[in-house]
Amino acid sequence: MNNFNFLILFISLVFINIEKTIAIDSFFKTYGNVTRTELFEKTDFKVPTIKINLNETEYTTLFLSFQCNRDCSPNFLKRNEKCYTAPWVDLNYALNRCINKKYIDISNISPKDSQLVNSVNANSHNVTLSEFENMITTYSNFTLEEIFSHPYHLTDIPSTEFETNNASMNFKLEKEDYFFPQVKFSFGGRSTKAYSKLSYNINIKNGGLLFGCKQLRLRAEVVDPSFLREKMAYDLHNVIGLPSLSANFARLYINDTFMGFYLLRDAFKSQWVENNFGEKNTKHIYKCDEGSHSIYNCKNDDDNIDTNKDKDYKKFIEQLDKAKSREDLEKFFDVKTFIRWQAARYLFGSWDHKTNGPNNVIYLYHNTVTEKDMWIPLLYDFDMNFGHTHTKTNRTFSEEIYDPNNKLFTLLKLNDENPEILSLLQEYMKQVFNPLVLVTRVNQLKVFIEKYIKEDRTPDAEGKLPGRFDKTFKSVRDTFDYNDFKKNTEFTTIRAKQYNSNIEYDTTIILGIKQWIIERFKFVCSHYKFDCSYSDTFFETKYANYTVDEIRKEQRNTGCNGSGYSCCIFPETQSYNGKSNWGVEGNQWCVLTDKQIPNKIVTPDKECWSYLESKIPCCQDPRTKIKKIDEKGKEWGEENNEKCGITKNQYVKQCPDYATGYSCCYECNIVYNDGHDWGIENGKWCSIPYSCNKK
Repeated sequence: MNNFNFLILFISLVFINIEKTIAIDSFFKTYGNVTRTELFEKTDFKVPTIKINLNETEYTTLFLSFQCNRDCSPNFLKRNEKCYTAPWVDLNYALNRCINKKYIDISNISPKDSQLVNSVNANSHNVTLSEFENMITTYSNFTLEEIFSHPYHLTDIPSTEFETNNASMNFKLEKEDYFFPQVKFSFGGRSTKAYSKLSYNINIKNGGLLFGCKQLRLRAEVVDPSFLREKMAYDLHNVIGLPSLSANFARLYINDTFMGFYLLRDAFKSQWVENNFGEKNTKHIYKCDEGSHSIYNCKNDDDNIDTNKDKDYKKFIEQLDKAKSREDLEKFFDVKTFIRWQAARYLFGSWDHKTNGPNNVIYLYHNTVTEKDMWIPLLYDFDMNFGHTHTKTNRTFSEEIYDPNNKLFTLLKLNDENPEILSLLQEYMKQVFNPLVLVTRVNQLKVFIEKYIKEDRTPDAEGKLPGRFDKTFKSVRDTFDYNDFKKNTEFTTIRAKQYNSNIEYDTTIILGIKQWIIERFKFVCSHYKFDCSYSDTFFETKYANYTVDEIRKEQRNTGCNGSGYSCCIFPETQSYNGKSNWGVEGNQWCVLTDKQIPNKIVTPDKECWSYLESKIPCCQDPRTKIKKIDEKGKEWGEENNEKCGITKNQYVKQCPDYATGYSCCYECNIVYNDGHDWGIENGKWCSIPYSCNKK
């Protein structure tokens, strides 16, 4: 360890020891004079233990449903008698289905077994598992585990969605234990529900508050090997004065089962609004998602309010559509906050908030309590910041953030020449986004959570990790371990590849978090010619000569043709849409075999990511326009009124000179022709797309 590294580590340890005593993180006072909700000030550099208490039936359903979904899959067929006697199983129904579907042949049934069947039909007897198994083994060639596999559909295993209003919660912080007799407890997150370690939502009922918080979010941070990106982002947003959530950490138990280490944060709900704006029991929070509007597609977060009849939101959209200048926008929309978010997005490398997504992980708050009626944008979900997926540190604001298809960007002229953007970048960098501050902050947090990460990512004697559910499909992100944490919090890039049918269909690249901080800072200083001399002392150290390492990880799935799914077993099973290799048996996807496909459907090549991920074909016409970019950055088009995926090969065909290193123009403004049509956007040459030509 060089001297500077040792000094940084020493300073971090000193900070932690001091702050453990005073229980307040000095980072917020030193760099922003910020006061947060009491819960987060009380849990600075302390890790509370949250225990969720479920009744026996709900506890069994929660844990057993995942195990049974796996054990009853033909891929992983395993005898598990708990699955055959679970609360959701009706053995009487199962026996009747076996008879009606002729899975068992009772043409020569014995008198004793005939009496059993008659008593079941008369609803005078409940079949036991031993009786059921005897019927299966006597009158069929099935084993018990085979007949209970998904394709035969003897039972409906509960959905992997879980929610209860009947839980209670203990919150233990040091020697104090706070009890809440009723909480709503459910799975949380969106795409992260696919991973083995799940996230959770907690809503304290009956007016209860936990140090100013009613809604709690426990996030597993599966996609982030460093476990620090989201915590860092919320801290920084608070310090620079954006309306932000707050975050710390917690350990979770469900009954007596340890579930692991989590990010603990609040949520954009009514209590957050009351804490930050003073409005009680607000009905003015809107969650934004996909839709037809080019800027915001939102619905009221209160399920009892029909957005189609919401006059306030309708008026907002009308004002947005009519606005022709910044002055028009400022009459109803918090323009300054919107611009501040964009500057922060650029520095932090925000991946999940692309405006052409559209509206990914965004809320709006309609502030009606001040004199000026105002709509305020709110961003959340930052586990893919600081070099996660988006890894190009040397891109300008215009290249990375400016969206020519978004009216807000064009009206406000949010590009590299905008003096307000340039001023904000300088302000944020001098205040907090510089390696002198952030490298120290990374080390400080890393030292604090390291033992908890080790606990969370170290298998037990049976090879199991806490809080992980066995699933039929495993993501490469499920494999991030303790060593990945240690390395990715420094300068080690993680390259994680996911394979399907032995074809690489997804690669995630995650820079070391310190590399992003240093390289983005250096690029912005150099490109925009900012005076960054305040950071000179950092770059005079050996830290400036860091070495970038790389860890490569791969995950390949088993199943039919390596797809992660089972092969279809019934000869009569057909393609679900008449075109693909996919069928459905027992409410589960399965892969059709050659015998089940009259005219064999050729599996798409490795470039057709949309088919491999979602069974949606790729676009065929090279002139097909990009209609949408989703939250993963994947591009979608439309052909014959059906969605299709744009591939790398097709994207080369979007414009004549993409393959030679030029980007495709967004618009069709031709300024030069040398045999090819050219435009200029953001001060750079771009190739006019084929779609600009009349078809």
